[in-house]
Amino acid sequence: MDNSPERRAQPPTPELRASDADRDRYVNVLRDALAEGRLTADEHAERVDAALAAKTLRQLEPLIADLPAPAPVGYEPAAANSVAPRPARSNMFAFWSSSTRKGRWRAGAKLNAVAVMGGVDIDLTDAVFDEPELVINVFTLWGGIDIRIPEGVTVRDHGFGFMGGFEVHEQYTDDPRAPVVVIKGLAIMGGVVVKAKRRKEQRGREIDGGPRREIDRFRKDVD
Repeated sequence: MDNSPERRAQPPTPELRASDADRDRYVNVLRDALAEGRLTADEHAERVDAALAAKTLRQLEPLIADLPAPAPVGYEPAAANSVAPRPARSNMFAFWSSSTRKGRWRAGAKLNAVAVMGGVDIDLTDAVFDEPELVINVFTLWGGIDIRIPEGVTVRDHGFGFMGGFEVHEQYTDDPRAPVVVIKGLAIMGGVVVKAKRRKEQRGREIDGGPRREIDRFRKDVD
């Protein structure tokens, strides 16, 4: 090892800082590893927290060192037997009841969700995006629709609330191949809430309000 004064006087090479897009790519790899059974839920949560807190690329690399090399980032059709087939358009309807879709499922190109005095819960966290854009058309009357979006996905809001709430947390990514989710529709005396998946400690501090309470209240009435 060269310990000469000239060598010691040289400043260390700075580490490359991680961008939001870098962190999103690693979170997507970890999400796929959880869906494939390569990581437990606790391991996934721990690594995602570390990825979101990482400041440099060197801190991100060990998080997927024991996982298969990731495929190119963006939407890609899943393997033929990985999830149940889903048509390009699907519908969810709740009348004085609740309707939920979560887990590993094909999102398709269009989803219609209607909640009349009931609640609809759409979880896209582990969904497979077969198309570059997913349009979710929503309508609620005296009810609530709750939509959870994974990180690394662009979200656009084209909805409107009349004597109700239409709360969409828009997010954007620098990756041009990332899926796009467009929320359209109307909330009348009800609520639509669209949120991106948050870090575990942040989710624990959140207090659900407004539209989410409407969903829970109608579910209790049904039960």
